[in-house]
Amino acid sequence: MTAPERIASLDDHRHDWSRLALATGHPFASWEWNSVWWRHFGGERELYSFLCRDESGEVAAILPLYLSARRPVGVARFLGYADLQSPLCAPADRDRAADALRLVTRRPHPARVVFAERMPCDDGWGERLGGALMHTDDLPLLRFGGRSWEEVLAGLNRKHRSTVRRKERRALERGLTFRLADDPARLADDMRALFRLHEARWGDEGTGVFAGGGAEFHLDFAAAALEAGWLRLWLAELEGQVAAAWYGFRFAGVEWHFQGGRDPAFDSLSVGSVLWTHTVREACEAGLDAYHFLAGTELYKMHFATETSHAESRIIGSPAVAAPIGSAIKLRRGAVSALENARRSRSSRAPSA
Repeated sequence: MTAPERIASLDDHRHDWSRLALATGHPFASWEWNSVWWRHFGGERELYSFLCRDESGEVAAILPLYLSARRPVGVARFLGYADLQSPLCAPADRDRAADALRLVTRRPHPARVVFAERMPCDDGWGERLGGALMHTDDLPLLRFGGRSWEEVLAGLNRKHRSTVRRKERRALERGLTFRLADDPARLADDMRALFRLHEARWGDEGTGVFAGGGAEFHLDFAAAALEAGWLRLWLAELEGQVAAAWYGFRFAGVEWHFQGGRDPAFDSLSVGSVLWTHTVREACEAGLDAYHFLAGTELYKMHFATETSHAESRIIGSPAVAAPIGSAIKLRRGAVSALENARRSRSSRAPSA
């Protein structure tokens, strides 16, 4: 194979990046996600991304990396911290991308290892890359398989199916309406409603996804995603107020659930749960392939999920260098796992409280 070529700027090869992101199949591979993330969080870090060409000279794969550390050893990580991350390529070029990822950990390159986090297991990266497995995340999803919404509901257990219908009927009778944010002029206000409702619902129990610069990042990214045509920001409104919000993406034939929030003042009407069900129905009726819940096996996801996929994090590089780094990462994860488990336990209830 030809040697990987280092990318000087994320603005370079944008067309190839967008083409390969669609082939990769998740929104976190998109040029928009990575470029906005790098602008907000790159800081003084060094871009360490590469492209790989096939025998005809066509760009066949992109490695979206940055240097997270140079000392005591060079460590590279994926750009755009997200529930799914991976090299960008079509399925037929995954071997090529895996070979390139190993090559960029060898001298004279400055990174000795790549901490490759949350790579989709179904794509076979673990088998191709080897290295040390750090941990595995569960990612439930609902495959529609061409079914109608009534057929999807019929696949639920009887009690949950009855609960879904009862909650929706009661909320609609009280005047709950749904609005898809599709106006660029009011998008910032709609996103701020999401931030406010996320904070109102979760408070200190939340993931902090919109804290520490996260809100500014998502404001910019949502605008880019709206322009690209795959932003999905749903707002449930009641009594002249935004009662709940759902934020996700429609990308590569799949609906991707990212975050949401609700006003606890309307919990008696289960507005969060009703809105979430509305987004599943909209995706089904649009003829999409699947609805992806991303990381976490909260009960409200598992009620609808038809399967659970997985993402794994690995240390890639020579064993002599990768092993001690892997041990240090495992030790650090062990120190915070109790806190993570506690947060997930508190977050495992349905969106309706």
